[in-house]
Amino acid sequence: MKRFILMLLLLPLLHTGRLEAQPIWIGAQEMNGLIMEWQKPFLDQSDHVGFFMSSVFFSYRQRTSDAVMVHLELPMSNYDTESRSEFLFGNPYVGLVFGPKDALISGDFGVRLPLADDDKSRAATYGVISDFDRPEAFALKSVPVAGMVRLRTTFPASKLGLRAHFGPSVLIYTEKRGGDDMGVALKYGLIGTYEDEKVLAQLGFSGWYNASADRGDFGDNSHHQLGVSVNFDAGSRLWPGIILRIPMDKDLKEVIDLVVGLNMMVQL
Repeated sequence: MKRFILMLLLLPLLHTGRLEAQPIWIGAQEMNGLIMEWQKPFLDQSDHVGFFMSSVFFSYRQRTSDAVMVHLELPMSNYDTESRSEFLFGNPYVGLVFGPKDALISGDFGVRLPLADDDKSRAATYGVISDFDRPEAFALKSVPVAGMVRLRTTFPASKLGLRAHFGPSVLIYTEKRGGDDMGVALKYGLIGTYEDEKVLAQLGFSGWYNASADRGDFGDNSHHQLGVSVNFDAGSRLWPGIILRIPMDKDLKEVIDLVVGLNMMVQL
């Protein structure tokens, strides 16, 4: 029953996604590099669920000039239970990041190619569960297009700082859904940071609001999570990291306990 309820809760995410050009919890975001992320959701009811029910993101980012960076991403999701298995290649992302390396304010713009297989909705759903910051990676029958404004600052004479992001996202439907041709969402977040040459630790929250909803209040149409992450310089241009994300919404907490992720960035 809880899994059925979760499917209903996630329908707005699968059909009105948000776009996150760069993963907000990965360290050293200004670096050129290859990134691998593995994210494992721990469900409230985990009987008969395989350990490798999870998602994987492969990313590449490269500065083409002082003010522009290219960001590419390939998401994958694996649904694994005793009775059924599905593996899904999600919607690849192609985007640009605008702003110098140490800019106070920068911006993202990008699109995801609608390549996710419509017949693998369970893998798509659990891909969303594994990463509420990028549900559009597994959105079905739609083309996500979005932008984002980012603020990054450091307190004077300190290794402490703040990162914030805010922006709209539009899902252009590839099939008619009643009278709607598209859905609109807003995404946002505020994260405190500790950063030096060898370590980046982050603690904060991120959220998503379905601006296209025609019923319910803000709480009914939004999702939020707490997150903590640590990345460190392991030498040889390798930046491994770990992330822990906890849902803040009551309905989601009844289904999912937390998400644990491991990541690795290879600096180029």
